Amino acid sequence: MVIVLVKFPINPEYKEQFKEYTLQKFGEHGIENMEGFISMRVLEPKQLSPHMPPNNNFVIETIWEDMEAFRKYTESEAFRKAHEKQPPKEFFAGQPSIEVYEVIKKVEK
Repeated sequence: MVIVLVKFPINPEYKEQFKEYTLQKFGEHGIENMEGFISMRVLEPKQLSPHMPPNNNFVIETIWEDMEAFRKYTESEAFRKAHEKQPPKEFFAGQPSIEVYEVIKKVEK
């Protein structure tokens, strides 16, 4: 199993607008029909304590059966459609980043 995290550093003044954008646009272009796709979560940053540094990174987590399934998605029409209209540049405090992980151990209830 492969987990892909895409992190979006968002300017604090655009946090609510970006949240609305993600709720309307992310996951709406056929990703759920891709072979090997398991799930997608949109994660909103939260502050645990006022003593912690601010967290302005929204995260999109997708889970795939394997790396090949994720690679096929990145070459698909669904991927192209999902990325053709981007949010306004002023929403971003920096470049989005992508991290890919292979699950080597899983503990569940």
